[in-house]
Amino acid sequence: MEYSRWTPELERLERLLASGPRPEPSAELRRRVLKSVRSELHGECISSKWQSAAAFAATLLVGLGLSLGVLQATSFALQQREPPSVFEVARRLQVLAPGLSREDSLRQAALRHIGAEVSGRTTLSDLPSERGSL
Repeated sequence: MEYSRWTPELERLERLLASGPRPEPSAELRRRVLKSVRSELHGECISSKWQSAAAFAATLLVGLGLSLGVLQATSFALQQREPPSVFEVARRLQVLAPGLSREDSLRQAALRHIGAEVSGRTTLSDLPSERGSL
């Protein structure tokens, strides 16, 4: 059994309306619709450019954040955990340059530690207490 959603009179009226002449839209209506569609398409292109720029910037920021996190969590083999003391550096200098006096090697080692302190790597808190142990 076939179900019809329209009564026979409404189906006949629908066929008559579908087969009859259809009026064309006016030129003014056509111009307004085309202008509206163009403005929507142009606005969509601009917003899609901004969306892609924002997506790129967000991706870049996430990538930088992850890179910095990995860099901070990584210990490098060339990086020493605890810098050698002034006296250890002075001893190494005397081994490398046997002609260097004890005072000069201490001075050079202290300058090295001062430079490291200025750059923020180490502190010289133990320097005065170790002075006589070389």
